[in-house]
Amino acid sequence: MSAEPQLTGKKPLAKLLLSLSPVLLAALGILLLIVLLILIVFLPFLLFADSDQLKNPAPSYGYDWTVPDQLDVDGTAYAWPVPSIDRISSSFGFRDLFNKVKMHKGIDIAAGPGKTGGQPIYAMAAGTVTVAGPVSGYGQAIYIDHGGGLVSIYGHLEARMDVTPGSQVEKGQKIGLIGHGKVGTSTGEHLHFQIELNGTAVNPLNYVQPPGSSGSGSGNGVNQSGELVYRPLNIEFVLAYLSKKNSALADRGILEMIDRAGKDKNVDPHLLIAITGQEQGFVPRSNNHASLIVKNPWNVFGCWCKGKGATLTTEQSARVAADTIVKLSQDRPPGYHPIQWLSSLENPRGFYAEHQGWWRGVTKFYNLFLSGGV
Repeated sequence: MSAEPQLTGKKPLAKLLLSLSPVLLAALGILLLIVLLILIVFLPFLLFADSDQLKNPAPSYGYDWTVPDQLDVDGTAYAWPVPSIDRISSSFGFRDLFNKVKMHKGIDIAAGPGKTGGQPIYAMAAGTVTVAGPVSGYGQAIYIDHGGGLVSIYGHLEARMDVTPGSQVEKGQKIGLIGHGKVGTSTGEHLHFQIELNGTAVNPLNYVQPPGSSGSGSGNGVNQSGELVYRPLNIEFVLAYLSKKNSALADRGILEMIDRAGKDKNVDPHLLIAITGQEQGFVPRSNNHASLIVKNPWNVFGCWCKGKGATLTTEQSARVAADTIVKLSQDRPPGYHPIQWLSSLENPRGFYAEHQGWWRGVTKFYNLFLSGGV
């Protein structure tokens, strides 16, 4: 008769637990209870938290106005070239021009027909005039060398100027006038203001800011550098454009809500609407869910269709989208297009959209809206 197989020191789990001391069993029971309580308390947050709150959380501190990144050699701010005009009609960076996407190496400053031509312009800093006369594309232009590789360019001017090549100018000195009509290659009266550093065009708004933008701003005082700050929504132009698109956003009340949100957060409402064009095709009325999408066309909190994102009004969702723009606009490197920075994977605060073509579509719509008043 063969011997029965012997256990080799391995005990069934039940026998193992019975062999433990009562004190150890009590300790294990308490530990399991703590783990269970933790799961009960935190599991709902893990399941239902907004995804935006789980990644790249925005700091909860406030910001004063973001001053230009660059200051003059004496530590003071550079001078805005047209004190009588604070409107930027075209931004630095890529833009859609004559059905082609081209790099715009400066900013255009204009106040509209009849309000721009003849306005005086001033040197942004002390320097030496190197060009004062005809320049291809600009009609008439002035170049000022400020030393250290820094050059400012003023294009589309009147032929009569206050300086000549070789003139020494001081910061804030009057140098000429914006030209009347179409001067050079242009679509209308404006000053093309360009800054080059060591031969490369950089964003002028890293050096200068429009008049009135050096304070705390409107609303909560939170702001971001660049062209994306609040300007009153051109409701008539935008309304007409959206009506042609048969957009559910083509409603004066809705546009006024978006304008209020932009003003309170100091974000350009034209940009908010441009984003809806890229994100939702401006919400066509033919969409079966248009009445819902129009309340959250920015997909804040993940989606217009579910969760918190489905409970908002248009104005509430616009405020959240504006807050996101403020957050993402911080830390923008010099020369980086402000809208491109919103979706850059290099942005330390996150990105608005992962698709790297997103910013080009937004920029195209944004520039179209800004051109409506000129």
